[in-house]
Amino acid sequence: MTHDKPTPAVEHVLRSLGYQGRVRLEGALGDRVNDAVETYLGMAPDDILHGFRTQAGLTSSGKPMTGWSSTTSQPTFGQWVSGLARIGVTAGASAATDRAVELVAGYAETVGADGDTRMSLYGYEKLVCGLVDVASYAPAGREEALDLLDRTVEWAARTFERDRPAAHAANFAGGVITPTSHARTIEWYTLAENLHRGYLAGADQGVEDFAQLWHYDSYWHAFAEPPAPGQPWDVPVWLHAYSHVNTFASAAAAYEVSGDPHHLEVLRNAYDYVTTTQTYATGGYGPSEFTLPEDGSLGRSLEWRTDTAEIVCGSWAAFKLSTALLRFTGEARYVDWIEQLVFSGLGAVTPVRPGGRSPYYHDYRLGIATKLPHWDDWPCCSGTYVQGVSHLPDLVYHQHDGGVAVALYVPSEVTWSQGGREHRLRQRTDFPAGDESTLTVTGSGRFALRLRVPPWSDSFEVRVNRELVEVPVVEGGWRELDRDWADGDEVQVRLGAGLRVLPVDRWHPNRVAFAHGPVVLAQNADWTMPISLPTPWEMVDLGAAFTREDPVSTPGPAYRPVGVGTARLPLGRLRPLAEVPDRIPYRVYTDLDDPRIV
Repeated sequence: MTHDKPTPAVEHVLRSLGYQGRVRLEGALGDRVNDAVETYLGMAPDDILHGFRTQAGLTSSGKPMTGWSSTTSQPTFGQWVSGLARIGVTAGASAATDRAVELVAGYAETVGADGDTRMSLYGYEKLVCGLVDVASYAPAGREEALDLLDRTVEWAARTFERDRPAAHAANFAGGVITPTSHARTIEWYTLAENLHRGYLAGADQGVEDFAQLWHYDSYWHAFAEPPAPGQPWDVPVWLHAYSHVNTFASAAAAYEVSGDPHHLEVLRNAYDYVTTTQTYATGGYGPSEFTLPEDGSLGRSLEWRTDTAEIVCGSWAAFKLSTALLRFTGEARYVDWIEQLVFSGLGAVTPVRPGGRSPYYHDYRLGIATKLPHWDDWPCCSGTYVQGVSHLPDLVYHQHDGGVAVALYVPSEVTWSQGGREHRLRQRTDFPAGDESTLTVTGSGRFALRLRVPPWSDSFEVRVNRELVEVPVVEGGWRELDRDWADGDEVQVRLGAGLRVLPVDRWHPNRVAFAHGPVVLAQNADWTMPISLPTPWEMVDLGAAFTREDPVSTPGPAYRPVGVGTARLPLGRLRPLAEVPDRIPYRVYTDLDDPRIV
């Protein structure tokens, strides 16, 4: 059977280049991508499939996995397949593409003749994602993946209960975690996303019909309109934070299929709600995995929670929501949350290690915090980690009708076709250690180069071939250079990053984190005194209160408080959270007005 793709109802203002295999990352992000390729290709396919084969009564030459995958790998199997299919394209790793196809073929042998996956809804939702991404990014496996999707959806439509309870404080994820039960299960409201995507990839109409049954309208409708100025959001809280951001990827996919403007308005308002009421300085959210009321709970959470943010899963959900809005609207502001998480969220965790040790939570406690892996091997974040990392190349550049837009200032390279010509742009930067990025054009011809001005910049400047130029603001808030380009032309961008003080919320104006541009800084907490400043801190001359370390000798931006501390407890230096290794104590937030030892 051949699966024909329907036409989406929505035309993207900005288009993907990463998933065309046209972006290559270098530097720290490139290293993270390459490490993920190596780690996930190092997982033995027979071990991944062992539990499924045993469960189906088939012979298995693999070994049992550990942790969440000790029975079968269903909690993350589909996410691993998805990440491999994606990273095969975005990193140019054909072996990862082949592995994704191999895993789908091996898994298909364990599915019952009636389409029975022997999975709970929690695992099945992730399986659907893996099948759709193989169909989308691995041509050799497309037809088998869509055939399997069609067949298993028929089984799921007969099997899964459809009571779909709305989440609430006593049942924060809309169900219960049951490894194999087909009954009411956790996070049902994320299922529609990949069913819609599967239909757009060429699956049967029955897949789209099934997707529409799993819309979370009771929650989405809470974001139909923003509150009046100065009023809080009328939104249910104490809900599972990650999945209640992830559900908006289902709303985005529904919008792509239907074109219903209601869904776009929901996405816009949801983005504003989460980024203004739920997030820390890093872009992370969800202490103890909850959404919180607007009453100072976010700031108070720093007093007692070690699981301050479910940072890996949370980053992936944020990437999807932000990317959808960026594609649909073309507005540069939707990169802001992405940038926070690239530098201080997903980009600041210790990578998943062979054997399944995985990052999970970020710890922002007052006093002392540490990075630790999750206590179980192969948790959910081992699935969203490879998905999030695979997506990094797609976040940096975006194609528009007139040229290309630069969203992030990181070492990288992009190619694209414009007016029948191939163009290449190479970005060289040591940001955030330095403050400049140089973009070099290969090829010639006319195109519009759009540059994002970050919200933290206090002195954004652009030079073309060393000559300072005025760059007009165009639709979407981008600065645009529309000109005829010659081979070797250079655009030098001064970013204007500096030290910033970021209160956690308005109820705690002196409970703050420090950042250099988008990069959250962590104070060394190994026998050191927390930073103290006069309050209100807005009156403090930060240039006098902190000394910037020499960027030539320091890999990232680092600052030292000018105060003296005590003989036992000196004032610890600030450096990027991303540079802090596991098990080393640090502080992200501090109370500036706390009493100090004298």
